[in-house]
Amino acid sequence: MRIVNALQMQEIDRRTSQHYGLDGQVLMELAGRCVSDWLHARCPKGRVAFLCGPGNNGGDGLVAARAWTDRGGQAVVFLMTQDLKGDAARNLERARNWKLDLHPLDDFRAGSFDWYVDSLFGTGLSRPLNLPTIATLPSERTLAVDIPSGIHADTGQVMGQAVRAHTTITFGPPKLGQLLAAQHCGHLVVETIGFPRQELESEEWPGQWMTPSLARRWLPLHGPFSNKRNTGKVLVIAGSTRYPGAGALATLGALRAGAGLVFAWGPAALRLPLEAIPIPSCGDWLSKADLPRILEKLEEVDALCLGPGLGTQPETLQVVRELLEKNPLPAVVDADALGGLPESLSPRVLLTPHAGELARLLRAKASDLEKDRLRSAVQAARNFNCTILFKGAATLVATAGGRYIVSNQGTPVLAQGGSGDVLSGVCAALLSQGLDCLEAGGLGAFLQGTAGRLSGIKVGLGAEALAGWIPAALTQVLGDRES
Repeated sequence: MRIVNALQMQEIDRRTSQHYGLDGQVLMELAGRCVSDWLHARCPKGRVAFLCGPGNNGGDGLVAARAWTDRGGQAVVFLMTQDLKGDAARNLERARNWKLDLHPLDDFRAGSFDWYVDSLFGTGLSRPLNLPTIATLPSERTLAVDIPSGIHADTGQVMGQAVRAHTTITFGPPKLGQLLAAQHCGHLVVETIGFPRQELESEEWPGQWMTPSLARRWLPLHGPFSNKRNTGKVLVIAGSTRYPGAGALATLGALRAGAGLVFAWGPAALRLPLEAIPIPSCGDWLSKADLPRILEKLEEVDALCLGPGLGTQPETLQVVRELLEKNPLPAVVDADALGGLPESLSPRVLLTPHAGELARLLRAKASDLEKDRLRSAVQAARNFNCTILFKGAATLVATAGGRYIVSNQGTPVLAQGGSGDVLSGVCAALLSQGLDCLEAGGLGAFLQGTAGRLSGIKVGLGAEALAGWIPAALTQVLGDRES
């Protein structure tokens, strides 16, 4: 499913009206009736407050209130202003003709309604809000129209203050800001309401949402003639005497994601899975003495996983730099190896930093990068000529050309040391099976998040146990494809 920003959504609106003859009034009517349908499924004939703003988002709310009244519900409308324009003004006139219960927004008091509909501001908001009313809306009974008021449609940032909704109904494609602000959007419902399919699915829009259907399409399929040598061979270079667990977890991630053979370089202290093929290191950490054997082994595998737990010894980082300059294979580079990058990488390299690591790469503050996650990821991808997987509650994978994927399957159970090591191995396994970096990053993040959800554990699962749920995530995706 494609993702758009506010300007791209405006372009879809314009084309739908000018090229397909479906004007704004029709789309507003369809949007408002979707809201009414959703409410009807949850509180038939209930008492609902509709908070309507000065633009088209407010017009959607006025249509919803009118449709709700026609269903026999009780609609009470609270208006920021009665000075509306265009399609919204026409629907205010209809609201008066329908004799809806209209009040100024200042009269609103929460507490006596079954549901609250936030249609104050939509995706066009570009200034901070200062509306005390927003803070009084009960999130467990608030439905946001298109996007919660106060959320930036492109970045997901809170603009002054923002509504926290139980559910958000969006029209047309999902907006990037919605996926990056899941804590405010709640459950996201996507309604196409008549927008032409060719516009919604156009490759002109560079963003994609990592959904189960996209996962089904991308997941490598192992057939009846598959064997350990044609289902992906991965070389994991990770871990050290000081950090033995990181290498083991990255290796485990690659195995559980379906790689047929996994070779694991590392010191004897690494507690490797039984299926892994060990390549003993020459010392306690990666050194120049290891490089000849590693380069030789690269000729036998399909993908490289490099970085978790290597440490930051100057010699180790120098070997990382030389290895990346000579490596011809698709590669995942994570953790300590991010400190040894050459000036330019191959487009077949996937870097997987969290905010702190990306801040060091870009010489910026992590808090500043979080303000516009897509821009930060694309900037890093262009700086290093590679693909970036920017970890977070909503993981964002971006290429130097501006294509990107968002996976918002993440759960709090992933917020433990070692989860990133597992993810590195999972992504390397997918690279070894023929996916490109964008696909491997997006699908890897989706599978890891799905594994966390399938575990049913809320906190304390641990990275090793998380890796054990990766096959269940794969099975769920495969089962969906086969059905």
